Amino acid sequence: MSGYASYDDALDPKYGEPFPVPVVMATKEALKGYGTIVTTYDETKVEITPWPVKGWRKLCPNTGTLGGECSGDFLYKWIGDQCTAINKAVGGNYVIGRLPSNVSPSNRTHVLVREANYHPDGGQVFYPVNKDPFIALLALPGDDIKLEDFVAFYFDGSFGVQIHADIWHQPVYPINDEATFVGKQGAVHACVAVDTVDEFSKYLLVPLSPPE
Repeated sequence: MSGYASYDDALDPKYGEPFPVPVVMATKEALKGYGTIVTTYDETKVEITPWPVKGWRKLCPNTGTLGGECSGDFLYKWIGDQCTAINKAVGGNYVIGRLPSNVSPSNRTHVLVREANYHPDGGQVFYPVNKDPFIALLALPGDDIKLEDFVAFYFDGSFGVQIHADIWHQPVYPINDEATFVGKQGAVHACVAVDTVDEFSKYLLVPLSPPE
C-alpha cells in the first residue's frame, strides 16, 4: 500500500497516549459547516470552488469551475489490525489507520490515525453502496489545525456525506470488515495535508462506535 504515511510505528511507546477524538452522531444539524448529508448519490453534484485569482480583477463569469469532477468506487477493508482504502476515482491506494495494541481485530472499538488532508478545489462525496455504517473524521478549515479540532462523525449507513471544500478529512472508516462506497470529487484534486505525528508527536484515537 502506498500514498500515505507509514503506520509501522503506531504502537511505539515514544508517542505516549494518543489524543482522544470525540464522536458525535452524524445528522444534518451536526454536519453544518462540515458538509451535507447525501441521500441520492446520482443527483448530488460536487461543490466546485472557483479558481482563485491573484490580482484584483475578478474571474470572468462561468469560468474557474470547469475542471469538472471525477468519480469511482472507494473500497475499504480491514486486514488484520490495519484499515486499507482504494480510491479508484484518483488511483489512490492507502493504509489509513491501525488498531491500538489493546484493541482486537475481532472487536474494533478505536483506530489510530496520524494524518488528514483537505481539497481547496471542491467538495468530496462518500456514499455507502450497501448501507454500511462508517466514521468520518473531520475538522473545520484552517491551516493552523490542532488535535482538538478533530471530530469523529458516526454514520449509521442510511445516508452518505458531501464534505465541503477545505474541510480536513480522511477516507472514511468502515465499521464492518469491508465496505464499498461510491465517491466523487473535484477533478483537479488539489490536496493539502497534515501529519499529526510529525507536527505534534501524537496519534489521534478515533472511536469506531456511535456515541453513548
